Amino acid sequence: MAATNGFTDDLMLRYLVPEHVKSLLVPGTDPQRERVRSLLVSVYAPASLDIRSVESVEVVHKEFQTAVHASVAVHGSWDKAIPTTEQARATIEIPATPPVHWIDMSLETVVVVKAARADSLLASVKAEAAWAAADGAGARQDAFERPYQLQYAQPPPFEPTAPARSLPLRVSALFFDRLDLADALRRLNQAKRAVDAASPQPAAHDGGALLASSAWLAVFPSTATDEPSRTTEQLVGDLLAIQGYVAAFETAP
Repeated sequence: MAATNGFTDDLMLRYLVPEHVKSLLVPGTDPQRERVRSLLVSVYAPASLDIRSVESVEVVHKEFQTAVHASVAVHGSWDKAIPTTEQARATIEIPATPPVHWIDMSLETVVVVKAARADSLLASVKAEAAWAAADGAGARQDAFERPYQLQYAQPPPFEPTAPARSLPLRVSALFFDRLDLADALRRLNQAKRAVDAASPQPAAHDGGALLASSAWLAVFPSTATDEPSRTTEQLVGDLLAIQGYVAAFETAP
């Protein structure tokens, strides 16, 4: 459960201003828009969709302190003896009160990108050289065992002048008033599982199946401005990236 603190309150007040939300997603120090790219690839598999550039980001909906109820079920068995040698058994599910996870800021965005397909398409199926088939059941067995060669075509080359495409992207942000990585990862993991369980199965897009219901952004207070602090922020970002999350650092107002 998210703790109530001044840092969270300050960030909610800051992100009332649309320009501040935009600068969180696309910082001025990020001309290549790597933060948005990282958020995208946590949802859209880079193995099937090669994002070449981010053209724009639009926030279409914003919500603070969204409650997500984790689904919990208690399983049990009930046995009853009946007047014969048989036995009846039934399995029941008793719903329990689920824990609540709070998303500090939920964003529904549309990201316009230039992208190319990265996966190969099946071009042809070719059977191996013909064989002398036996009559009857032997012929049918050979037909099932006959090897095939699958040939894949190269994905089409990226065309920079092709129209851009719009990708819907949900961003779930958690605010942390201090740099406690163990606590941050636990909260992120718990909240992500709850959101994925509570959300409908992500629909597939023409580049492949989606990896998750939402991209996740962890916002920490900025440290000092000397070189060691920047190194720390980079290491924190690298650690969270391994888990599929994106880190951001903000100065409290």
